[in-house]
Amino acid sequence: MTHSTINSIITLQAKEILPKKKYLVSSIVIGTILPDIDFILSWIFKISEINYLINLNILNSFFHSIFMIPLLALIVLIYSEYKKVSEISAIAIGLSIGMFFHIIFDIITFQSVGILYPLFDSSLNFDLNNYFTINLPDKIKRLIISSEFIFLYVYGWIIINKIIKNPKENYMMIKKITIWIKLELYIFLLFLFFIYFEVSELIFKNTFDIFYILSIMTTIYITFKIRSTID
Repeated sequence: MTHSTINSIITLQAKEILPKKKYLVSSIVIGTILPDIDFILSWIFKISEINYLINLNILNSFFHSIFMIPLLALIVLIYSEYKKVSEISAIAIGLSIGMFFHIIFDIITFQSVGILYPLFDSSLNFDLNNYFTINLPDKIKRLIISSEFIFLYVYGWIIINKIIKNPKENYMMIKKITIWIKLELYIFLLFLFFIYFEVSELIFKNTFDIFYILSIMTTIYITFKIRSTID
């Protein structure tokens, strides 16, 4: 889940070595973020009556499944054929690449990932923690989790610089993105405050959930809006 923004930053920085196809780079970036929709869905199910009815836990499972990658690609390709827009095929490729790297990054950073969901439920997610033992102090764990907001700040800063280099497109978005990354910085500082004063796990987690969900949604929206700059 966390630090998916690192993949987005790497994609932006590697743009020059990627094929020059319309929508490809922006689709890869969105693809690296897309699996975190699991976090949003899991949170919604947890606080709603749905979870009490069917006890559905899909954290790091539904959009982290290898079966979701070809399914989404197929949906995009069908839409492309229906609309007769050949460029959209690059979106299918980009989303697939981005989601694949997100899943791999989650695995190598010792996160529980349901790569074969729904063949196996979330209790059987693939997790390297089952094979290796890494014990970190609680404050370090919290700091690592909270640093996602700093990576979002860096991502936004890179986007702003790309817009400045090509001000003919999306220059109106600079002010909005600037406000957004400032908020991400303030959120990170808030969590440093939480870590220093050792707030309870319940407060820390619930606050993180809310801000992270808002950040995911904002990141996807902004990336889509400035896709012409990214590509």
